[in-house]
Amino acid sequence: MTVVSNQQLSNDMQARSKLLINQVGLMPQALDRPLEAGDLLFYISETTMPMAAFLQSHGLFMDDEGLHFDFSQFDAIREVAVKVIAEHDAGKLDGVWKEFDLSTDEDADYNGEYILLTLAALAIMYDPKQSGGRTGRSD
Repeated sequence: MTVVSNQQLSNDMQARSKLLINQVGLMPQALDRPLEAGDLLFYISETTMPMAAFLQSHGLFMDDEGLHFDFSQFDAIREVAVKVIAEHDAGKLDGVWKEFDLSTDEDADYNGEYILLTLAALAIMYDPKQSGGRTGRSD
């Protein structure tokens, strides 16, 4: 598992801001400042409680140390986020929608699109398979 402090996350986001904005679609919450950790953390803080528990059980969460993530769990997280979107688009809200207590159109974004955006941003910044990604602190 990797842990990145909020300060380091902000620094890394600023260093890769063009990629994060142009490729991922990450935008600062305030346009009068550069990207910072809170801009990315927003995307995983808007999930339902059951989804937040799922993310934490798969190593994606934030605490006093910073942002924790585990690339080996990204496929499982991505699969669920994609199912959230697909079920919403198909109007079949009885699978992951029931499991994660989803009920509104916004849930497709908050528990699907936002999670995918977060995974893509973390991959750009930290995945060693991507262009020189940092590795953060690994446990």
